[in-house]
Amino acid sequence: MLRRLIVFPLLLLGACATPQNNYDPLEPVNRPIYKMNKAVDDAVLRPVAKGYVRFVPPPLRKGVDNFFENIDDLFSIPAALLQGKATPASKSFGRVLVNSTMGVGGLIDWASDLPIEKQNEDLGQTLGYWGLPTGPYLMVPFYGPTTLRDSVEPLSRFIWGPIDYVDDLAGQITYYSVYIVNARAQILPLDKIIDEQVDPYAFIRDSYLQRRWFKIHDGNPPFPLPMGSADDLDAAAEPLSASAPVAAAAENP
Repeated sequence: MLRRLIVFPLLLLGACATPQNNYDPLEPVNRPIYKMNKAVDDAVLRPVAKGYVRFVPPPLRKGVDNFFENIDDLFSIPAALLQGKATPASKSFGRVLVNSTMGVGGLIDWASDLPIEKQNEDLGQTLGYWGLPTGPYLMVPFYGPTTLRDSVEPLSRFIWGPIDYVDDLAGQITYYSVYIVNARAQILPLDKIIDEQVDPYAFIRDSYLQRRWFKIHDGNPPFPLPMGSADDLDAAAEPLSASAPVAAAAENP
């Protein structure tokens, strides 16, 4: 699995896999893609990530991670502004300014020591904030979990990302290779727990959706995300409010 699987810690909410998920109408297609991604991961990405952790000194790995986190902060700025969040946008701007200058292009995270808190906004959250439904859950080949709505974030990074400033093909390959290996290394501590699940696919899917629901509501969702059938979703919304906005909120994890 690639960056999208890694940037949302799968175990944060302790999700329990549901046998039926109303956000996953494409499950018959998604599951074979997950198996293919898993095979690639087992054969290539996991061994390489383990070697990276074993042989690359921790300070160097930290610098690499800081570099990519600095890029995340850069993309958080417009995402926060489009949600009308001036304070998070200013904090992300401050982090980029400090870490890109004093931090030698983002290799050193001085901003966290000041402290300027990391904000973790993205364009998928922005669309959810303005009420755009999540759309179907997607397992993307060689990428990992996302939804139709959340796919706007990786697409925007592909179009406007820093790779545009790397003209040499070898440089682009190196950039993405380091990005992928560093990202995969972040999830190594979770591998055993995921592998022990009865249904790893459902566990990853439900954890991802719950994490997105949590982030869309800035850590304070109106109610737990119902992920069974459509009837379960309606039942979860009714006790809180009979109004349409609450029911609509459950459509936007």
